[in-house]
Amino acid sequence: MRVIRSHDNVLFLAGGSNDVLRLYDADGFAALVSVAAWRARLVAREALFARLGIPWCQVLAPEKLSVMGDSVLADHVAHSVSPGARLAAALGTRRLVTPAAFLRAQLERGFDIYPRTDSHWTCIGAFSAFQWAAPVLGLALDYAPFAATAVRMLSYHGDLWSEEYGDIPADRFERRALPAGMFRVNANEIVRLKERAGLENEAGLHVGSAVIYRNEGAQLAERLLLFGSSFSDHRAECSLLLFVAALFFREVHFVWSANLDVGLIEGVAPDRVLIEMPERFLTICPADDFDLATYEAETVARWAGRLPSGPTETAGTRAGRRDP
Repeated sequence: MRVIRSHDNVLFLAGGSNDVLRLYDADGFAALVSVAAWRARLVAREALFARLGIPWCQVLAPEKLSVMGDSVLADHVAHSVSPGARLAAALGTRRLVTPAAFLRAQLERGFDIYPRTDSHWTCIGAFSAFQWAAPVLGLALDYAPFAATAVRMLSYHGDLWSEEYGDIPADRFERRALPAGMFRVNANEIVRLKERAGLENEAGLHVGSAVIYRNEGAQLAERLLLFGSSFSDHRAECSLLLFVAALFFREVHFVWSANLDVGLIEGVAPDRVLIEMPERFLTICPADDFDLATYEAETVARWAGRLPSGPTETAGTRAGRRDP
């Protein structure tokens, strides 16, 4: 059972490779998540960033179930606890940021935090998660630039929808325009390969995607290094942490990976580091032995013979960026 439909016609991710629903049960969590491994990893990260003098935090992108799935969980799990909250309670470190409670509060205030048919947060969800992480990064920001961005609406079904849910209408998705001074200055070969071949949603080409964005009008004349997932992404869309971060930082380096590249961190020398990963990915504790350059070369070589010759970019892939 990959997707569960609630009584009020909201779709939730429940299965998949991370066995999401089991994570809310005490026995399932214990079987799938190693608290000891995560404790050791966060201690090692704290030592790394203390040595480098870089403020950092790890933010868990909450599962939709953790924010608005109470009725679903009540039907399937006795005494459910969100996996992020369970791990945070076990570890007791402020570096592990779990914004689920804040997102729930935003939902109660009337904000749309997750679309009915998608597993990812909305632009307000991404913005709220960033707000929750900011104090841990040592930030006190004026959030007016987010409210000032121009809004347009799109209508479509999200990633949890399929034809069996044909009676559920398409969601309305908010999109916000990039400020005039924000643009992409670099993309690695994995991103360029995806864009040339129209494979931006190809799961095998997610990890290792890397971009750099600049914002000449940002409040902070600082460089942020963001490691993340599909909740951050390499595309500057308003429902992604990359977009939100680039509103406030002069330069944002993004790498799609939960596994840190220590050499890259040392080379980029960012002012701050934000690590995002989905709550369901707690089942895999990273080793922080990622080598982006090697992974990029191997991935591009592996895909080279699988792609048609002479692919071209579309206007959609070119939108919102200026590459050298």
